[in-house]
Amino acid sequence: MFSYLRQTIRFTVAAWLDTRFDNPKEVFHQYSDLYDRMIEKGFKRNNFTYIAALALLQQKNDEGDHDAAIQRSLTIYGRMKGEHPFITSKDDYPLAVILSQQEGEVDDLIERMETFYRQLSKNRFWNGNNLQFLSQMLSLDTEHDSSLLIERTFGVFDELKRASMKPKTMHYPDVGILALVEGSRKSVDEVRVIRDKLNKQKKYRWHKDLNYKLAVQLVVSEALSEHAVAEAGLFTSMEVIMQAQQTAIMAGSIGAVAAADGGGA
Repeated sequence: MFSYLRQTIRFTVAAWLDTRFDNPKEVFHQYSDLYDRMIEKGFKRNNFTYIAALALLQQKNDEGDHDAAIQRSLTIYGRMKGEHPFITSKDDYPLAVILSQQEGEVDDLIERMETFYRQLSKNRFWNGNNLQFLSQMLSLDTEHDSSLLIERTFGVFDELKRASMKPKTMHYPDVGILALVEGSRKSVDEVRVIRDKLNKQKKYRWHKDLNYKLAVQLVVSEALSEHAVAEAGLFTSMEVIMQAQQTAIMAGSIGAVAAADGGGA
């Protein structure tokens, strides 16, 4: 009765299983077992572990390989916490799992992530969990040089400011998502149009930060279906990132939305 799957995350899990597997009901039992194994190995029970389990489920591994992947994920998470002990939390689980699926030594993966963090923190971006999340996201793209990805990130940041959508720290992951799909002026303008429409809706007008994130995700979701990022192996990773963001959004806003609806009754 206390399962996190009794909360709103069940919709995310159900949609994910239904759209990716021919036998979602059967796969759900595999998914549930995988989650339990992650808990046994050291992950904590929460919504973000369920999202991380979705990322692991995509891997076509046998039981032994999954155990190795879980341990590698925990190792990477531990290294993240070692670098940033005060800002690393359970919402970093999904990115730790995705990073664990990359080839290479853990030290090299962490160093690449820290390179992004250091460079971005020197100019325009504030230190903190959101910058760490952005750095983790950028490090997933191993097809491009870090300097190019940083340049793209600054470019997206400037385009958002031009469109009167200057990102707050909570929007850093949105900047990263757009940078990974090479967000252009057209993409940013599409985000602004959708955000403005949401801001005018009665049930959304008091949640402008949420509308900002939703607008970015709608634009990026459409771009992912045709973008070359899918060929680079980032398609699933990007979807996991957006699911993790949606989980955070739900956790932070569902109570406020319910309160607003009740107040208008």
